[in-house]
Amino acid sequence: MIKAIFFDVDGTLVDPATHRIPQSTVDSLHALRAKGIKLFIATGRHMSMMDEVRAQFEFDGYVSVSGQYCLCGDAVVYSNPIPRAGMEEMVSAMREHGFSGIFLEGETCWINRYDQAAEDFLEEFQVKQPTVCPLERALEGRVYQVITMLSPEQEWKLLDRAKHLRGTRWHPGFVDALPPNGGKDVGIRAVLDWAGIAPEETMAFGDGENDLTMFSCVGTSVAMGNASDTVKGKADYVTARVDADGVAAALKHFGIL
Repeated sequence: MIKAIFFDVDGTLVDPATHRIPQSTVDSLHALRAKGIKLFIATGRHMSMMDEVRAQFEFDGYVSVSGQYCLCGDAVVYSNPIPRAGMEEMVSAMREHGFSGIFLEGETCWINRYDQAAEDFLEEFQVKQPTVCPLERALEGRVYQVITMLSPEQEWKLLDRAKHLRGTRWHPGFVDALPPNGGKDVGIRAVLDWAGIAPEETMAFGDGENDLTMFSCVGTSVAMGNASDTVKGKADYVTARVDADGVAAALKHFGIL
């Protein structure tokens, strides 16, 4: 019996063309809640980047910044910032190679500099412009994730020197830098412990390679039709695309709705 479902945001809940949750998915979420199933977000996004999602539906909890900062109601149930050594590696790489990154803290986010890659990110995902802050801030606070504007061909500029960071990618335009022990799976396990729900009683929907760790810690994994072949190959079931009512179709396939 499924007691909890985790949803990635971009390409899973949210249609990239409209920046909104399809109505069939919203209707499914309300029907799931009526059945008593707990509903959670599991995303690389910061909480400040989810206003539009939350305006359509308020979830029971949020596994944000790729699992490093998890909220259930007003309670922070898990907090896993990047270690100082990782931040030192990040600052050193940015100073040498001049790339931009959005630093995600618990309550806010900021950027070291604006360039075309950063502008493209903000435009594509329709998020607010972070404040520009000096890199030194990264060494003073608690940073949970850095969205680094590096293509696959450029990511060596950071990852070749970063022994205390973990890189995960779900978009060709940037790579998310996490704590070395970070991932959506870690945050999901913390939320399940808090909620008293067993992993085998859970389901997850995703489309990106950063969802693979999430798939590994739930009972049933569903890849969207717009997912990569790698993600589809690791899922228990492949449904339709986000813009073709994929979430609703999978819930019907498994007899949950």
